[in-house]
Amino acid sequence: MLAAFAEIHWIAVLAATLAFTILGAIYFMALVPKQYLYVTGREKLSKEEQKVSGAIFVVGPMLCSLVIAIADALLIRALGITSLADALVLGLVVGMGFLGPMTFTIAINPLFPRPLQYGLLNAPYFLVANLVACAVLVLLPA
Repeated sequence: MLAAFAEIHWIAVLAATLAFTILGAIYFMALVPKQYLYVTGREKLSKEEQKVSGAIFVVGPMLCSLVIAIADALLIRALGITSLADALVLGLVVGMGFLGPMTFTIAINPLFPRPLQYGLLNAPYFLVANLVACAVLVLLPA
């Protein structure tokens, strides 16, 4: 596994991280902002209280996306994946086997008023973003 780490294409990792970040911004800020407020129980707060600010809300998800992209790149190298089809299979396995269930696991706690809806809203983003990230990691030339 350590040998695979040395072979990671870091420019592709950064591109995959950027893809994750852009898709997240589009999904959560443009496509489902009202639904996100609802599933997090913040829909009845004033507009001012609904706003989130601070670097953690931008940098935090970006760093988490970087970790996911590194893990995907490591698996791609360790498994010898070179084709888009195989990269998409890996993206599907990681998305449905880890990222989706992790989303539901995080939501199933007293701080989330609508855990199932939260998971159903968030898991598709992680699945699609991971598929795109895996595609980028394989398609970007070294």
